[in-house]
Amino acid sequence: MSAVTIYLLLLKATVTSFAGMGSLPQIQQDFVQTHRLITDEQLSQAVLVGRATPGPMGAYVVAVGYFAAGWPGAIAGWLAMITPAALAIPLLAVVQR
Repeated sequence: MSAVTIYLLLLKATVTSFAGMGSLPQIQQDFVQTHRLITDEQLSQAVLVGRATPGPMGAYVVAVGYFAAGWPGAIAGWLAMITPAALAIPLLAVVQR
């Protein structure tokens, strides 16, 4: 599966959740059950990596991308993790006007 598709799947999960681990059920549905890109064990390992490293709670998304597609997947996961926050800044400027 392409890195763009992985980005879009992870973006869907991060945009529709309001907390770091809130995207976990959507990622489990898309990556483990529907597309079978990773296993349940790999998802557990990704959550462990995300919890063990410093940074935001949702950082496990990067590890999910890595398990799904290597380094391109990790970059897609990182972009999916930061996109909602990056889009919030211009949105706030529009709302303030």
